[in-house]
Amino acid sequence: MDTPTLQEIELKLVVLGLTGEAALHKLRRSPSLARRQPLQQWLDNRYFDTPDGLLQQHRCALRLRQTRSSAAPSAAGDWVQTFKTAGHNQGGLSQRGEWETALGTASLDRAALQGTAWDALDPADQWFARLQLRFQTRCLRTTWQVRRRDGTHIEVALDAGHVLAQGQEADFVELELELRQGPAQALFELAAELAARLPCLPSNRSKAERGQALWADRLYEPVKASKPLPQPGQPLALLATRAIADMLDQFLRNLDNLMHHDAPELIHQARVGWRRWRSLQQLLRPWWPALPDLAPLRPLLDALGQQRNLDVACTQTLPAWAASWSGDASAWHDSLERLQNEQARHRHHLRACLAQPATGLLMLELAHQLWTLNQQPPLVKKREAVQRLARWHRRLHRLLHNDGQVLADVASLHQARLLAKRLRYGSEALADALSAKKQRRLSLWLGEAQAWQTRIGEARDAWQAGQCLQALGAADAVVYFFKGIGAAMDRSAQERAMQSP
Repeated sequence: MDTPTLQEIELKLVVLGLTGEAALHKLRRSPSLARRQPLQQWLDNRYFDTPDGLLQQHRCALRLRQTRSSAAPSAAGDWVQTFKTAGHNQGGLSQRGEWETALGTASLDRAALQGTAWDALDPADQWFARLQLRFQTRCLRTTWQVRRRDGTHIEVALDAGHVLAQGQEADFVELELELRQGPAQALFELAAELAARLPCLPSNRSKAERGQALWADRLYEPVKASKPLPQPGQPLALLATRAIADMLDQFLRNLDNLMHHDAPELIHQARVGWRRWRSLQQLLRPWWPALPDLAPLRPLLDALGQQRNLDVACTQTLPAWAASWSGDASAWHDSLERLQNEQARHRHHLRACLAQPATGLLMLELAHQLWTLNQQPPLVKKREAVQRLARWHRRLHRLLHNDGQVLADVASLHQARLLAKRLRYGSEALADALSAKKQRRLSLWLGEAQAWQTRIGEARDAWQAGQCLQALGAADAVVYFFKGIGAAMDRSAQERAMQSP
């Protein structure tokens, strides 16, 4: 049976805050699509895996797909079996192996996998015998064929539907640009045109990954920092690009999730991803190309910061100090209610900022730059990178000690906290590329940076709660209660700074 091998190259975008119909309306007005006749089909995808998820662990996917002209599901008709292997995913652009075979029934066919990467994964057919249906996706796919005069051919597909697993269902709207012929650069150029009208973000999350996450009840779980596994002899530049890709992915995945879920940790992890990314970019500035203007992202970053302040005040600061409040109980409850109402109101504002085309355009530009750097990584010098970290470390000490004077206020301590974060994230990113001796030195800096980040953060959280309450018109007694706590913790942090070596 013929099973052609393909190298799939596609750029995926997740559409934010729009239904499939609204997204389609906006796309039809894009110059590259306006005069092209789209094709609409219904897709029924069935994904299989072993009970212990061996395919998922190896980042592979095996599915059956039926394409229909109507929405009604049917077991009859033609099906296509597709096997995809682990590939390279970065900034929404993915490259992976793919094998497809047309079938006459909705049953998996082992013979169609012969001569593919499956043979190495499952030489004794032990996995295949244990395969079972894990989840399904159903969607309306609208496709356009974009052909340029230079021979470039890109298929644009808008998928609007839902994923089903374990009796649960979740909607999705995605845009996929698959390169049929031509340079990968063309994907980014066309994506920028479409993103100018459509609120979206680059995404490395496949439908299979969404289904697996729904199956495990982790679809909108906060995404924490991951550490790319070190590869012996890997140049520092490649380690840096991998780390930056991971940081950007953490930021984008949490942004995507917070459009669907209210968990405060999503806000926190999105900000952590951005801080990590900014810290490494600043560390690598002498060797890295200039960044695009980040000003279009400022409204979103400010909204994330304000949402984080409200989340911390509602879920951490006020609950932690409730037992210490001896004043009017009604004033305390009124203050908490004001914070909670503002927390919910501001979340709508945050999502509105995120669903602006300018946000997606900038993230696409950053993803494009990262892809370009992967083609030709810059030369990053380890010794000079460590020297830059050392200068950050000395600057942190000078800021904390302030030439023998106690720091003036919370704002100064907050500046020290930001520098401590930068030192921490930069040290974490480069540690695996350095000698054991340098790693020990970085470990000391990392421990010190983490300790100061925590101490100063506690003082700022209390002070920030007082600021939020004052802006919301809460009782003066509660406002000054928290400002007093912040001042006391501020003073404690200052004294520790003076006592530290």
